[in-house]
Amino acid sequence: MFGPDLVMLEPDEQFTQLSLSGGKPKKPNVIKALCLLLGPDFCTDIITIETSDHARLSLQLSYNWHFEVADKGSEKEASKIFSVPDFVGDACKAIASRIRGAVAGVQFDDFHKNSAKIIRASVFGIDDKGKVRDRFAFPANCLVITSIDIQSAEPVDQRTRDALQKSVQLAIEITTNSQEATARHEAERLEQKAKGALERQKITDEAEAERARKEAPGAAGQQCGS
Repeated sequence: MFGPDLVMLEPDEQFTQLSLSGGKPKKPNVIKALCLLLGPDFCTDIITIETSDHARLSLQLSYNWHFEVADKGSEKEASKIFSVPDFVGDACKAIASRIRGAVAGVQFDDFHKNSAKIIRASVFGIDDKGKVRDRFAFPANCLVITSIDIQSAEPVDQRTRDALQKSVQLAIEITTNSQEATARHEAERLEQKAKGALERQKITDEAEAERARKEAPGAAGQQCGS
């Protein structure tokens, strides 16, 4: 039954209790429910990943999801949403597996710089044009994941923390040096512009003075002749 609606059981019918994963990280049998919400909704999970150079990180991720039933009038199509007893746990495991597989093939620095793209590409996949797709569907139960948000990324061990701090400090240093170079270049440009304007003014003044000197004797001769 697609609600909101009033449901009255027949004598031979009974409700089936749903047992879903919950918490962070996800644990089975945390949520008990009688109705299955179709969404849109979101769930949050915490997973541990390891890069190719053995840096371990704890990621807190948030997924937006909804059930997409093509034909709500078809009992066969509608019943698909119940085909996976714990759709939350199943989806989180599938997503975590994809992310771990993708991250295992990149180094820590690459993941730190491009974490959002790497994670989105690992889950949603890449289309024929080389762009990241915008959804990840589970055909078995009509579940669709529409977005992934990285809420936090924390190093698990001290070595990774040191590497992350060094990477951040290096990024700050590069940004600072870039800004200083830009400011220095702009100051030099303005100085050269001012010098150029001064030189042009000097040449103009000298030309005016020379013209005045040339005109002065001629004017005096004309006055004496008259």
